[in-house]
Amino acid sequence: MPLYLLVKLRSIQSAMRVCFLQRYFSKSLLVCAAVLSPVIVADDLGYYHGSDPVADNSDWMATVPGDQRLSALSLPGTHNSLSFYGGDIVQTQSMSLTNQLLSGIRVLDIRVRHFYDKFAIHHGFVFQNAYFGPDVMAPITAFLAANPTETVVMRLRDEYTAQGNTRSFNQTFQDYKNRYGAFIWNPDSINPTLKEIRGKIVILQNFGGGHHGINYGYLDRQDSYSVSSNWDLYSKWQKVKAHVEKAKHGSRNIIYVNFLNASGGSFPYFVASGKSSPQTSAPRLLTGLTTPGWKNSYPDFPRVGCFIGICSIAFEGINNLMAHYIANGHTDFTGIIIADFPGAGLINSVISLNHNDG
Repeated sequence: MPLYLLVKLRSIQSAMRVCFLQRYFSKSLLVCAAVLSPVIVADDLGYYHGSDPVADNSDWMATVPGDQRLSALSLPGTHNSLSFYGGDIVQTQSMSLTNQLLSGIRVLDIRVRHFYDKFAIHHGFVFQNAYFGPDVMAPITAFLAANPTETVVMRLRDEYTAQGNTRSFNQTFQDYKNRYGAFIWNPDSINPTLKEIRGKIVILQNFGGGHHGINYGYLDRQDSYSVSSNWDLYSKWQKVKAHVEKAKHGSRNIIYVNFLNASGGSFPYFVASGKSSPQTSAPRLLTGLTTPGWKNSYPDFPRVGCFIGICSIAFEGINNLMAHYIANGHTDFTGIIIADFPGAGLINSVISLNHNDG
């Protein structure tokens, strides 16, 4: 048998699929992870699954000109920013809200269930052991008080089934607003300048009633959040990359939002990292494909373990792909980037675009 076919056969023979039938958001999902001789790839800084701050960026906006419009900023953010509980299917973050902000995150995705006239933090039906006042507003306002040059953009979304309330969602939010109003931007435009929002929280309003910020529907978003298997990872990356190109060539008066996350047939950590397990240092999985036979497949995924011209193609997480895309000079603007488990390489690369003289 030719050596190439022998290598390919052994690669296929070593492939195992571990499938978990889970009940998630009232749906039966088949989650399959390929266990294909995991490999370690260098320069793995886009993904982080730890609790400490991953970078020291507490006041990075201080050097950004105040006349820059919100739409002209490249901002790193987190998806489901307080989703810590519920296992690998549900968890999307590992740093506390305060540590996300200290690391440079400036856009938060807050999902709240209206529950007995309070906002409880949820990811779908899963309660995240947190409430909007003490676990969201308190740490954000403390951060802004200590770092008045910064701003925090907060998507606020009505999540899951309301229960036990005597007032509307809007009335409950107004109650929080009355308590923390000094730190909440009073909307007088749909695209403020940085100097107008320093020290403030800008609400991206993803709920009905009242006028508390910028209507979430105004934003130009890429939010393709469902994948059917690990092998959909590359198609998700193509959608992310296309939206970066759209932002790069589009009007700087449009607020672009690009979600790097996805889940369903893959765990959130896998989409972010391409790894065999959640740990920051865990090895990546192999796709099961090799070169030269599949040299044109997944062109942005790394080629590893090369021997006499034959390389294995490894999965690569969206976080690293995005960090590399910026670092390699493919874009000078991203708009808002939203990610699960962001690492220093991703956060710093997005921040760096705000100091691009080109």
